[in-house]
Amino acid sequence: MKSIKTRLMVRVLSILFILFVVTQILEYTTFRLININNAESQSKVIAQLIQNTLTILMEFQKIDERQVFLENIKSRSGNIKEIRVLRGENVIKQYGPGLPEEMPKTPEEKKVLETGIPFSKLEENFEKAEYIYIQPYRAIPIGKIDCLKCHDVKAGEILGAVYIRTDLTETRRLAFSNLIQITFISLITFIFTGFIIYKFFQPYTEFFTKLKRGLLLARKGNFSSSVEINTQDEAQELATVYNETMRNLYKTLNEIEEKASFLISGTLNKTGNILNDTTEIIENLVDIYRFKRIVEKDSSKEDIYTRLRELMKKMEITKYSIYEVDYRNNRLIDIDESAKWCKEPVFSDADECRVKRTGSEVISEDFSCLCPNFIECEDGEKTEHYYICIPIYVAGKVGIILQLVYTENEKEKIKSKLPYIESYIKEVAPVLEAKTFMERLKEQSYVDQLTGLYNRRFLEEILPKLTKQTLRRNSQLGILMIDIDNFKQINDTYGHDVGDVVLSEVADILKRSVRESDYVIRYGGEEFLIILIDVQKGKSVEVAEKIRKLVEGSYINAGDVKISPTVSIGVAEFPDDAEDIYQVIKLADMALYRAKKDGKNRTYRYSENA
Repeated sequence: MKSIKTRLMVRVLSILFILFVVTQILEYTTFRLININNAESQSKVIAQLIQNTLTILMEFQKIDERQVFLENIKSRSGNIKEIRVLRGENVIKQYGPGLPEEMPKTPEEKKVLETGIPFSKLEENFEKAEYIYIQPYRAIPIGKIDCLKCHDVKAGEILGAVYIRTDLTETRRLAFSNLIQITFISLITFIFTGFIIYKFFQPYTEFFTKLKRGLLLARKGNFSSSVEINTQDEAQELATVYNETMRNLYKTLNEIEEKASFLISGTLNKTGNILNDTTEIIENLVDIYRFKRIVEKDSSKEDIYTRLRELMKKMEITKYSIYEVDYRNNRLIDIDESAKWCKEPVFSDADECRVKRTGSEVISEDFSCLCPNFIECEDGEKTEHYYICIPIYVAGKVGIILQLVYTENEKEKIKSKLPYIESYIKEVAPVLEAKTFMERLKEQSYVDQLTGLYNRRFLEEILPKLTKQTLRRNSQLGILMIDIDNFKQINDTYGHDVGDVVLSEVADILKRSVRESDYVIRYGGEEFLIILIDVQKGKSVEVAEKIRKLVEGSYINAGDVKISPTVSIGVAEFPDDAEDIYQVIKLADMALYRAKKDGKNRTYRYSENA
């Protein structure tokens, strides 16, 4: 790429060269026109002199001496090569053809005699240059010179013409000689001017070259370039302003980058372009702030998990898992369950997870089987995928784990995005903690404090959802209404403390007797309600009978008292028995009432005929 200096000199020299050429053309044209005009003026003067002299010779009867007169003019002029007097038709008729050289020879001469219009022409070639001028004579009386005295013509008619041929060869040579001298002087002046301009512009061209280079570097985020010029003018002032601006920009951007980087977790991968790096950091900080504002307004943890999924998609991360630590059952819960990247042990024992156990981030790049429960880990062999497991603390302990899985080719991309992901997580953590705390408070309001079972308030919360799900799946719910037999007698005989122990132990038997997906609810007092999810027809009674027998065969130690309780159970099914779930619960309660009435410690299925 040509430098500014080269381009500037080419432009200046091109302009000077064009001016030089134009000047020489103008000089040549001017010399030529001057010589032609001089030749024409001289020819007109001589033609007029000849006309006047011939008229005088006619009056004095000396016309025969006209050739002597013409030769005399020719010899005195120096550059006139030929003078001839041409006779027109009127003169030939009156006086005859005259001398042979007085007869018209060329078409131009004849045309002048016919039209009375003067003719001029420059004939030139490489060897010579001649100017031809033909001046017509008309019979016009002027003062004492009266052509009509001698010629039998009317006033204004053509009498003849004067033919003058002037040699301009020497004049042209002199003109060319002068032109060459002027051209040489102009060329020397042109070269000298170009040299002066070159020397004058040299510091400026170097300055602009450095300025351009500095601006190009600045566009790439490098503000370290400075420019210098010692010209004591505006260019030096510009250099000072530029250098101060670059220093201030570099200092300001560095400060912004350092302060912004402080807000990002982890170590950022910098490209060396401070402008792009700072812009990227600021844009990500803005996105993180917006993300925080959004999750703060989410109503549940599931909404926040949705935000995390959207974040992964935005960052073009396709292989990941989100795990929630269930401390009550000491296990991990896979939130998505679409792609499990951990083995089964962590889902039954959370302490098998290295992140949950250590509370720190786990990166497998140096040790493939750092965590033996990674899905691809077999006998410590190198795995196809790497993984990074990031803990999210909730209430002072690991509550959520974000697992990123990637290949060798995706390694750099993940590493560059990891600080930003961790920053997002840092903003999510307190919101998750708040949501978890609120869920626990809400859950406590749904749990009976004595038995640990769900209470009636929880039942009212879930029934609408359960009924819709059951109808959508074309399935059914088993409703078991359970009552502890003779519980009032136990309270009256042994006291309420023993009664509370019996309630707790029976509740524990009920929870152990059903599936994890089923619901066990303390309905009120000594009554319990069990909801069997997706139960097969007829199985509700079987489950109820199994529960009754387990309670019947149990012994409860309450201090010094040993009690063997029994329960009565009423069974109904939704939607077989009724289309309204509350009606089905009432039907189960009716079946329970029959069981109590018929002797207790028995299971009755609701029947319309009973």
